[in-house]
Amino acid sequence: MQWDNWRLLTLLSLAGFAGLIFGQMMAFLFLAALGYAIWLQLNWIKLKHWLEKPKKRRSPSADGMIDDVCRQIEHMRQQNSNRKKKLTGYLKRFQMATAALPDAIVVLGEFGQVDWANQAARQLLGVRWPRDNNVRINNLIRDPAFQQLLEDPHRQGESITVKSPLDEAMQLELKLVNYMGAGRLLIARDMTHTIKLQRMRRDFVANVSHELKTPLTVLRGYLEAFTDDTDSSQWRTALPAMRQQSERMHLMIKDLLVLSQLETGEKALRRIPTDVGKLLQSIIDDAHTLEHYRDHQITLEMDTEKWLVCDVDEIRSAVSNLVFNAVKYTPAGCAVTLSWRLLDEGARLAVADEGEGIAEHHLERLTERFYRVDKGRSNDAGGTGLGLAIVKHVLQRHGAQLHISSELGKGSCFSCDFPATIVVEKISV
Repeated sequence: MQWDNWRLLTLLSLAGFAGLIFGQMMAFLFLAALGYAIWLQLNWIKLKHWLEKPKKRRSPSADGMIDDVCRQIEHMRQQNSNRKKKLTGYLKRFQMATAALPDAIVVLGEFGQVDWANQAARQLLGVRWPRDNNVRINNLIRDPAFQQLLEDPHRQGESITVKSPLDEAMQLELKLVNYMGAGRLLIARDMTHTIKLQRMRRDFVANVSHELKTPLTVLRGYLEAFTDDTDSSQWRTALPAMRQQSERMHLMIKDLLVLSQLETGEKALRRIPTDVGKLLQSIIDDAHTLEHYRDHQITLEMDTEKWLVCDVDEIRSAVSNLVFNAVKYTPAGCAVTLSWRLLDEGARLAVADEGEGIAEHHLERLTERFYRVDKGRSNDAGGTGLGLAIVKHVLQRHGAQLHISSELGKGSCFSCDFPATIVVEKISV
């Protein structure tokens, strides 16, 4: 820039000196300025042509500002070239890493078009790279459940299970996650073996439960008859204990069958608008008749009159499990509170007690089958260890979630959070 100023000043000085000699000062200054402007314009045109095709043309050679611009551009080009090489290296490493994965990885663009796919995508989904480049993924995977997942932006990160487009016997778990702004990653995993094992486990539980049900019914019947007819003091002590344990086995098998039906979807949901207040009051009335009820203070708090569209029998079973647990595992006279209130995104049905509380490290495992915080106490109370597992599966079938909070010495709270889609206005009868 400084050299350009000196060059212009020198040119104008020479033009002014020549103008003094020939008596045409303004004319010489004008011609000098015009020539300088033309020279600059020609150099800027050369610079423009060089910028359009930098690899085919040499940079314009001109001292001063244009040289500075060319040097800056060359420096920026070199930086961009280095950055591009790094990004290319990262991309190659990413592709090599994802190509080695057993899971199918498909990179989708803003409009759901295929930008890249690994080898596993060809084997699991039939997506071939680069043949299917820019082809919309919904034209390659036509499963209705996947179409809904693809179109709903609120379901990002959610997993669904579908049949493979290549083999109907193959079960795939599909997940869509956001990737680099508007892009998305489609991840597919072969779950055929896992689903088969889960089905075998469910069938085993269901079959064993059915097989045990008949002989246990016979044993219970005879035990009842012996208990009523026997005169021996020894049998009067033994038979009630045997009858109690057989009753406990009966309840356990009953809960196993219920759990099996919930897991397999054998029992279809019967969704009807339900008066939550009336349902909770009937559960409280049932709790008063429990063997373990010892003057517990059971109260109902209704902060809303909204109803719930649900399977009444399943929700009654789930909430009854929570209430009966609160009664069985809290000392006599303790307060148990049922509440129903609105949330920003739905409604919450909660059962809170003032019992002994549960240590934090137990909370995440409470819904596991047969998991017990205190085995001795659970056996005395006659629990089957399946109640909270049933609660969890019932809520999952309704799109709800179970949240457990507890503090030792202060009590526990079991909250069932229902989505707004099944919370409706009160229906006048």
